[in-house]
Amino acid sequence: MHIYNIYGGRRLRGELYIQGSKNAVIPLIAAALLNKDVTIIDNCPQISDVYRMTDVLTRIGCIVHREEGAIVIDASQIHSNMIYGQCARSVRGSVLYMGALLARCGYAVMDFPGGCHIGKRPVDYHIDALRKMGADISIEENRIVCKSRGLKGCVIRLPFPSVGATENIILAGMGACGITVIENAAREPEITELCRMLSKMGARIDGAGTQTIRISGRIVPREVRYSVMSDRIAAGTYACAAAVTGGDIYCLINRNDAMTGIVDIFRSMGLNIDYGNDYIRVSAHRRIKALSYVRTEPYPGFPTDMQSQLMSVLSVADGNSVIEENIFENRFHIVDELLKMGADIHTENGRAYIKGVPALSGSELYAKDLRGGAALIIAGLSSEGRTVVYDPGYIDRGYENIAHNINMLGGNIHLAQTE
Repeated sequence: MHIYNIYGGRRLRGELYIQGSKNAVIPLIAAALLNKDVTIIDNCPQISDVYRMTDVLTRIGCIVHREEGAIVIDASQIHSNMIYGQCARSVRGSVLYMGALLARCGYAVMDFPGGCHIGKRPVDYHIDALRKMGADISIEENRIVCKSRGLKGCVIRLPFPSVGATENIILAGMGACGITVIENAAREPEITELCRMLSKMGARIDGAGTQTIRISGRIVPREVRYSVMSDRIAAGTYACAAAVTGGDIYCLINRNDAMTGIVDIFRSMGLNIDYGNDYIRVSAHRRIKALSYVRTEPYPGFPTDMQSQLMSVLSVADGNSVIEENIFENRFHIVDELLKMGADIHTENGRAYIKGVPALSGSELYAKDLRGGAALIIAGLSSEGRTVVYDPGYIDRGYENIAHNINMLGGNIHLAQTE
């Protein structure tokens, strides 16, 4: 078994290039299936979720190879409509192949998607929307079977602005006859990224980034090249690491507007934030202030993917904080790990009540999901002594070279193997 050994107490300082966005690139990979030509995705992060998503494409007949900083996908020929096996079950984004395959060939069979154990994450919104577009969908032996003799554009109002459901409807809309309208759509920057790349493929999409998206037009086979936005969650994670270590880091990014919702919270904690078109600088010269109340919300609110990392920071903040989780009910399972380190936290009715302590103590911890694992690294960097984080594979799902990056900034974290 692999572990991360972390020795805390070192200030993080320096410049860091922020990887391409995990949450953006996953739907872009699914969208490449719609292009019966070559799609090149630049600034593609080297993370395990990307490898699993492209493994699925390879299994159904696409040709995929990697260039420096990019993946090249030739989807001109596919020989299967079945998405199954561990590579499909282990990544949540595989559900997006449902809409893409229905749009391309009108048939898909797939295992239920997996990912991190952070909540129920039902696919009901996806299935209900695709059925409204004319798909016949059934559940057979824990697999989703989708058939369609032709998808039809219609108006779909989502009960909740689900990012995944919005993306799946957009992908399916590429093969629908007529205009598809999504009301109460997710507004995340990653949605806008998907729409921009599909537009380069020939689609017409209006309203990306708003609550109403209109989709029309078909994909025109052509070679398409697209560069992924910087990962706003990765940038926020490194900013949290700087916060707990009294650090000063300069992050190179290509979409500073995507940091909305995160930056405001950082400033409320007393962090100094400076940013321009291609960078964000985060510095902490004093103990972090507590937050009386913060809740996770769809964009442009504070993202659920940053909640665990924020909890680690507030564990050593000056004062009492409250976090309310409104998206995934199991995000709080890092609380038990932080308690091992001396944190003062209790949870009740979807809220975490945090009393900041002067310092955490190193301990042996277990990562149980992607963002929770990153939060434990942050806690280890702020702690006294040695912290061990087991199951780092969760962290590799979304962070490219996280140990190398932290060490480059002056931290002390190393991957090791237990006996």
